[in-house]
Amino acid sequence: MPFIECHIKNGLTQVQREQLIKDIIQVTHDSIGSDPKIINVILHEHPAGNISISSRINGEDFKLTKTG
Repeated sequence: MPFIECHIKNGLTQVQREQLIKDIIQVTHDSIGSDPKIINVILHEHPAGNISISSRINGEDFKLTKTG
């Protein structure tokens, strides 16, 4: 019984969220053969300010204050 959690930046429409869930279910079925009825998906939406990607926070590069 696959349980898939996806953390995303908030701002998607309901239609986009539903399509993302459908796509995740489809790719999981295609990849490992699970019956879609047992595939569980949960989306966690976060404000952009709560996310750091590649050491960037709100689009700004993170600067180290100490090295070593």
